[in-house]
Amino acid sequence: MRRNGIAWAGLVGLAWIIGIVLFYYAGHKPLTPDLALALLQDVWRLVVSLGLLALAGGLGQRILPALELPPLARLSLQAALGLGIFSLAVLIVGSTLGLPAWLPWLAALVLAIWLRRSIRRWLFDLGGLGELWRAGGRLGRALAVMLVAIFFFALLTALAPPLSFDSLVEHLVMPGAYLQDSRVSYLPWITFSGMPQNAEMLYTWGIALGGNQAAALLSWGFGLLAGLGVLGYLADKLGARAAWAGAVALLAGFSPVILLSSAYVDWLVMLFGLGTLVCLDAWRARGRRRDLFLAGVFAGLAVGCKYTAGTLALAALVVVAWQAWRRRSAFLPSAFQFGGAGLMVALPWFVKNGLTTGNPFYPFFFTFGTASQVQLAIFQRVGAWGNALDFFLVPLRATLAGFEKADGYMFSAGPLLLALGALAWLGWKNLEAPARLAIQNAAIVAAIGCLSWAVANQFNGLLIQTRYYMALFPAFALLAAAGEWGLRQVAVARVRLGRIAAVLILLAVGFNVLEVGLDTVKSGAPQAALGLKSQDAYLADNLGWFQPAMQAIRDLPASSRALLLYEPRALYCQPRCIGDEIMDRWKQARALYQDDFNRILAAWRGEGFTHLLLYRQGIEFLVDSNDPNHTPDDLHALNAFLSTLPAPVKLGGVYELYALKN
Repeated sequence: MRRNGIAWAGLVGLAWIIGIVLFYYAGHKPLTPDLALALLQDVWRLVVSLGLLALAGGLGQRILPALELPPLARLSLQAALGLGIFSLAVLIVGSTLGLPAWLPWLAALVLAIWLRRSIRRWLFDLGGLGELWRAGGRLGRALAVMLVAIFFFALLTALAPPLSFDSLVEHLVMPGAYLQDSRVSYLPWITFSGMPQNAEMLYTWGIALGGNQAAALLSWGFGLLAGLGVLGYLADKLGARAAWAGAVALLAGFSPVILLSSAYVDWLVMLFGLGTLVCLDAWRARGRRRDLFLAGVFAGLAVGCKYTAGTLALAALVVVAWQAWRRRSAFLPSAFQFGGAGLMVALPWFVKNGLTTGNPFYPFFFTFGTASQVQLAIFQRVGAWGNALDFFLVPLRATLAGFEKADGYMFSAGPLLLALGALAWLGWKNLEAPARLAIQNAAIVAAIGCLSWAVANQFNGLLIQTRYYMALFPAFALLAAAGEWGLRQVAVARVRLGRIAAVLILLAVGFNVLEVGLDTVKSGAPQAALGLKSQDAYLADNLGWFQPAMQAIRDLPASSRALLLYEPRALYCQPRCIGDEIMDRWKQARALYQDDFNRILAAWRGEGFTHLLLYRQGIEFLVDSNDPNHTPDDLHALNAFLSTLPAPVKLGGVYELYALKN
């Protein structure tokens, strides 16, 4: 009885605590409804994005359960393979059977049930991260903390509404249109829908389940997988400390961190680039054809994200040729196996483009099909950027003269990839054979990649942009790790150079953590992610009059449809607007209707447009920069056409909204 009495007293005491806590927070609410809703949305979007990554990892683990790699590298490559399969599946199913609203949900559920054991086995490899933490020493642990800070800031930005230019123009607009149409198809109003879109296929699935932020979080997850894979691979070759140095070298610049949360394609390209490099290394070390085939698959998946990833495929073929020369073996069989595997996974995009546009490489090279001479000129009539220095010193120029959102390289890569990578030869004599082989591969990929980069710029100045070549970055990271390892082998007057290098590495990464952190706070991303700032306020704070212009379109009658001129960004007025994504719409109209303003107006009305939104400030920028694709004659003709329309609604002197209907 005494024991029962104590038990009852305990239960009453517990009920008392529960009651007091409930009644306290009934009056002292820690969460407002808006904050609670925002937190729930954030959690759900994280579940969606991380869940899709786990499904990809589980599928890769099921297909390649015995991949002989270090745990983190295996985890990364299995997920990369699964992501590639998912992207092609969305393309094929979406292009044939369509994408009804229930399909993404059903597919996720069925895959989760089927792959549940494989996902657990895949996640088990995360344990390798603990070993790297313990073996990394003080420098490794300090760099690990900085990497966590970088990914945390990027996570906050990814949870906020998207801001990055290309996401508002294409990467999120096309998936939204596919879901709106319940089908993956060619979108004649956006040129980029004729390009390879492996990343956008994954974003389509993510947006269907969790909205645009889920797509941005997928991009963040691609970066996380790439970072983990680089860590595992480099640690196996050069040790934990060098691995942390190589991994942070990838994120010591502002631009790579911004790309983590931007819903771009570049971190997925880098993930596939890592797969190519690792599998090439495994093939050269063991001679197994399966590894060469996998290297080709990953290279093809990279090309399926972005045409410029072809530089990786070319560099990998040079590695294959080098191996054939070293072993006095036939080059063509290995080249055909690598190239055939790559073509197999890239071919669906070329077939789709050929069938829908008449040009497998749309919108480049040829004017047949739906590609016009105007589009071809805009993409191809761009002279080489810079001067001879930009040919002979591409890595140096890209590092020192590259700035985020500036002309030319348009990318702030940070100092460590170049600073450490150029010293990869220092410890060569002391390295073991597997590390030498890996560094040799990376050096060939880096050299051929940089040469291709320099040559491409001579044909088209747009190709100088650094982020077009992020498939090469895993090779750069390996060279940077080798440079850090080599410095530790050198002592001058009893002073180990590795210690001085460690201070400089910490300084460089610390500066980037500070810059990224301040930018995150300044943008208001944490407040937007937590629901403390509305989407409209967040967009207005960061994009100025763009937000009121989008709101003006959304406030039009439900039957309205707006055509944007000289404003590429259309995400926030979809599906009631069409953007001018390569700013060719006016030139196309002039060329097609021979400056007959009545016919131009009739054509636009016939397409269902009721309004026209003009980005006046964008036109002024083109005039000031003497853009060759937008001549004074083009702009004078546009002003003459606009004078025939009713007076516009002016938005801050930046935008003008015209009515096209009488």
